[in-house]
Amino acid sequence: MSDLFSRASERFITCCIKEPRYRVAWLVGLPQRSRKTLLARQLQEHHGWNYLDYTLDPGYFDTLANSIDSYQPPQLVTAIRDWCAACAAPVLVLDEIDAVLATWNRNQRRTWAGLVARLQYLPCGLIIVSHFFDQRQLADYLPDRDTRYCFDLAGDI
Repeated sequence: MSDLFSRASERFITCCIKEPRYRVAWLVGLPQRSRKTLLARQLQEHHGWNYLDYTLDPGYFDTLANSIDSYQPPQLVTAIRDWCAACAAPVLVLDEIDAVLATWNRNQRRTWAGLVARLQYLPCGLIIVSHFFDQRQLADYLPDRDTRYCFDLAGDI
């Protein structure tokens, strides 16, 4: 097991499983070649967590095709709550969410980050994989501004 994998694994288990109230964590890094998806897949496979590739898994993204222009942050938060409710694993890894975030302006992305970062008492932990944010940008939204909830790969490339 690599040091990066071990550190990420420990961090996400702490934030997404052991924490009873706030169970949303972030895996962030540069848009390309930061290994976010690779690390997310390794964590999912190793721990038996659920993995949802927002752009490839059949279902939800396809239903947005006709309404993507009017899709708003609260709607995505509702969808995330539903996905977590349907998740049988202790953690849901949500990857490629940037596909919808790219259709929003900066303020909409911030609004969404603020809403989702403070979701409480989810039935499973949630790891959001994104390049739209870094640890500094998310700090204001994290519970108690605790940066443990954000694993930023920008410094680990």
